[in-house]
Amino acid sequence: MSDVWPLRRSPEGTRRAWRQREELQVILRGEYGPRWWEVAPAFLAALVALGLPMFTIGWLWVRLGWWAALLAGAVLAYGVRAVVLRRREVAARNRRRAVRFTLDQVDAADDREFRRIVGRLLRRDGWTAKGVLVNDRGTVHLVGNDPGGRRMGCAFERGIAAAGQDGPRSAATLRPVSAAPDDDGPEETEGPAPLLLIVSSGSFARERVVWAARNNVRLVDRGQLRRWAAGESLRVLLDLDRAD
Repeated sequence: MSDVWPLRRSPEGTRRAWRQREELQVILRGEYGPRWWEVAPAFLAALVALGLPMFTIGWLWVRLGWWAALLAGAVLAYGVRAVVLRRREVAARNRRRAVRFTLDQVDAADDREFRRIVGRLLRRDGWTAKGVLVNDRGTVHLVGNDPGGRRMGCAFERGIAAAGQDGPRSAATLRPVSAAPDDDGPEETEGPAPLLLIVSSGSFARERVVWAARNNVRLVDRGQLRRWAAGESLRVLLDLDRAD
């Protein structure tokens, strides 16, 4: 018994005590990472989620035949697809909740910030948005595509007294969307028609509305902008699915 070392605490100043203090500091800062017993339940759940369907399919193949295993695999694939689509819907809804603006924020923004707000709303709804300089006066439009490949060109108008600028609204001139991002070739004729869009923080005159209808241009006025900025999808706002 005399050869067995007695249990005792590490004296202050030893290497072991220093390691213990350093480990404690790392834990307190939240940089240590999870312990194995914290990861084990998730690992076991993943193992069961993957192993149980494979075991079931194999059992059906042996007991009933290949047709039963194939049917079970199809049901499993359908279930996985439904879960993935559901998660995408939830993620898109969370993005819409996270990217929201008020009309007060729009009115307080200058022209550059106004374009940035609209660009964020477009990206929230699945569009790409890239600013392009369209003339020598420094006018910038947004061009891009949606996930389905539909091209988009977006121009802007401001209200009569927006961003501290008095005077009448300047007419926006749409840039042809054949020069969308990463598209240096000739304009393609296949696919849905390009979305030509003018976003305004105010209202549109009757002549402007008539011009837009004749030229297949979609207008987003102050009321629609309020709904869009509050979380409504652009496709729902403009009823693009029915238009396609």
